[in-house]
Amino acid sequence: MHVELVSVTTSDNLSLHGYLRTPQAAKIDLGLDLVICHHGVGSNFYTSSFFDRMGDELLARGCGILRVNNRGHDEVFRTGGRTLGSAYETLDDSRLDITAWLDFAEARGFHHVALWGHSLGAVKTVYFLGVQDDPRIVCAVASSPPRFNNANYRGSLDGDRFQADIQRAESSMAAAQPDALLDARIPQQRWFSARTYLEKYGPNTRFDYFQHLPNVRKPLLLTVGSLEADDISFTPLVEKGPEFNARWPRISFQNIQGADHSYTSRTQELWSGVSTWLSGTRAPVAA
Repeated sequence: MHVELVSVTTSDNLSLHGYLRTPQAAKIDLGLDLVICHHGVGSNFYTSSFFDRMGDELLARGCGILRVNNRGHDEVFRTGGRTLGSAYETLDDSRLDITAWLDFAEARGFHHVALWGHSLGAVKTVYFLGVQDDPRIVCAVASSPPRFNNANYRGSLDGDRFQADIQRAESSMAAAQPDALLDARIPQQRWFSARTYLEKYGPNTRFDYFQHLPNVRKPLLLTVGSLEADDISFTPLVEKGPEFNARWPRISFQNIQGADHSYTSRTQELWSGVSTWLSGTRAPVAA
């Protein structure tokens, strides 16, 4: 397997890395020549993922795959005097990362590009399409995006613990300590800076991707694993996803039976659903 290590520099001078795999014979079998894959929270482009299997399938259909880092890769890293990583990232800045990788794809001669995000990468994908978009994107796939909705978490069985974490983050912000770390437990146990935790899970709900779906102007497929149904972060997608296409013709939904959040042992089912959808998505739906 030939893998080319590549890198970009964002408009705010952040270096990001990834890998590119291209097919031996170029053909537009799926209407695409490149899929750019964005990882989830705290992950990175070289961690084992269903994206590797998807890359094999894409290459067989004449499409390249670009697995990339964004500024939320790993838990914490420092560069140029800045502290970043999943504990400290600002989600709106993900637009700079996505744009930088689109610039790279264009410079390398790719003209039919799709985005595919997983987990937090899926949230960033929908957010980008909803608030900015880019004419270089043909379509996108968002696999298992968690819904960042404060009211849902407060109303869950662990709502008291969630509210306690929110209050701790708010206290740090009030004390002018936005980078103070808290060991949050809801919706998952992970270290967050106060600012990052409130940005994701606070009452503002700016990054609740449900709010951005009506503004998406490119064909978008949302997938979720059936085993995620009982997780409050994904229950709304399992329940509401089947209604999306009737409300927004550009939005499609697939529930992958037997799949967990990582699509473990269900990569073939995921690829079957995504490839069928891609085959029917040759161009953006007319406005």
